[in-house]
Amino acid sequence: MRKLLTRPGLVLLAAATAVTAVTSGSHAATRHEASYTYGIGTRQGIDAYWYGSRTPQPALLILHGGYFNSGSKTDWASTARYFADHGFAVFSADYRYNTDVAWPGPRDDALAAVAWIKTHADDFDADPAHVAVLGSQAGGQLATSLATYGAGRDQVDAAVGLSPINSPYRAWTQAPTTSATATRRKIRDETVILHRCYPDSADTNCWARWTDSVAETHASGADDAPMYLVHSIGDPVPAAHSTDLRDAETAKGANPTDITVDTVSGNSSGGPLLTTTLKNALVIWLKAHTHTTPPPQDPENPPASDAPTPRTAPGTTKTAPYEDDPVPPPPADGNTVRTAAATVTTGTYAYGTDPKQQLDAYYIPGTKQPALVIIHGGYWYEDDKSSWVATSQWYAERGYAVFSINYRLNAQSGWTAQRTDALNAIAWVKAHAAQFNTDPNRVLLLGSSAGGQIATAVGTYGAGTKYVKGVVALSPVASPYRAYDDGQKSGASASKQKLRDNSTLLARCYPTKTDTTCWNRWTDAVVKNHTSSGDAPMYLLHSQGDFVPSTHSSDLCTALKAKNVSCTLTIVTGSGHASAILKIDGIHTKILNWLQAHD
Repeated sequence: MRKLLTRPGLVLLAAATAVTAVTSGSHAATRHEASYTYGIGTRQGIDAYWYGSRTPQPALLILHGGYFNSGSKTDWASTARYFADHGFAVFSADYRYNTDVAWPGPRDDALAAVAWIKTHADDFDADPAHVAVLGSQAGGQLATSLATYGAGRDQVDAAVGLSPINSPYRAWTQAPTTSATATRRKIRDETVILHRCYPDSADTNCWARWTDSVAETHASGADDAPMYLVHSIGDPVPAAHSTDLRDAETAKGANPTDITVDTVSGNSSGGPLLTTTLKNALVIWLKAHTHTTPPPQDPENPPASDAPTPRTAPGTTKTAPYEDDPVPPPPADGNTVRTAAATVTTGTYAYGTDPKQQLDAYYIPGTKQPALVIIHGGYWYEDDKSSWVATSQWYAERGYAVFSINYRLNAQSGWTAQRTDALNAIAWVKAHAAQFNTDPNRVLLLGSSAGGQIATAVGTYGAGTKYVKGVVALSPVASPYRAYDDGQKSGASASKQKLRDNSTLLARCYPTKTDTTCWNRWTDAVVKNHTSSGDAPMYLLHSQGDFVPSTHSSDLCTALKAKNVSCTLTIVTGSGHASAILKIDGIHTKILNWLQAHD
């Protein structure tokens, strides 16, 4: 037996095993199997399967599927052994899930795995100059990303994709409603989590991530590695993912024979496509493409990719989603309890260690006063406490020490981080009551849209009155699950689709009861599920045409009243959402009167 794994820096996770096997070649040999790490992350592990060989053999990297959020390298052990038995040094790698890291993190892991294989090739009798990759579904997307990233041939000699999700954006567009299968809807939801955002071309950073993850946007023709892409006729990842990539490559000058798209019968997807017949065909194809030299390039006529070309976006939604208008300034009149000469003192403070855990304080030094904590909206994804400056000033002039808070957004942290931040901000306000002349027993909340969900969630957390005396919420998304369901109905507006996707990002998973951990998170985010007799009274407002319908609040009020907790729902005219409701004459005064009655 050959000496195993002596190169410095090679980390062995499990004892190597040796299995006697007969390969399809001309010799009986011992197959070695062992596990290593190619990075410091818990999911940056790699399993190796290889035979000792006097002649370096091509390396094959296998990348598992699993909707970007599941699956394991061990799922592919039998396939890895098959290819090892047929002349490859095989490496099956894990990579970070979409819940671990946003795009391009998974591609970074795939690149790191390839680099690790090349660095340590000698220890496995592998040829560092000839590495191929095979991926399934999400892993197929990573395989084609390797084949097209930069000059793809610099990364790998060849790529095989089994139902590769070559365009996460296509997967997103093909499952907008419940008419799509559950599998397609789950893929769509997981692509949102992968990119940490709803794909809106107006959101430049977000749109760049979506564009970057589409393999065809990186197509450069002869520079890219040959690909063998397989789908079934009824595949939930349709063959258009691969025919689009093939067409983009040939348009850039790739040899048409280098990009094979094979559509087989049935409706299998990913790993189940790998029949004995296909495995035999892939052995032949991979060996043919891991012993070749890239085609020569004519220095007088470089490929089109050598000239800078603007990257085109993969598409866009038909209508822009609703974005909050600037919060309208309150009226100059109203029940002023301070003198006109009073000056509001302001300041910014940290209530936690994260950069988002900050608040702006607005107060007038003097007699002890109640506190009003304001929680901004923005799909849990955007906006900032600074939107509420004028409103904060107005309520400070009318007898409240106002604290407008930021909190961790869903692109950074999933639920329950937002509720936790609000609770910690309230605790900070109470702990610093003397500094701001506030009464720690008289704290109220005002939340808008997604901030309304957070505010009402605090008001029903345990005994809500332990934290606040009352909650005002403008268009609260009191049930993110209802928002998810409404956003996948036929004809749902872009606003409702964006809210659906950001609810998914908040929960960090596709809502299914079979995934208990995921389902509990969705359930926990629905405010009415927490109502009890100790909850804070609430004043909830929507417009008649609000894209967050008043049923969010009517259901919550029904649940609160069943527990003998006061809840008032006001539905105003028009279609204004959240802060836009404040434009209606008299609304600020009604809110102020309600606050004063409950502080």
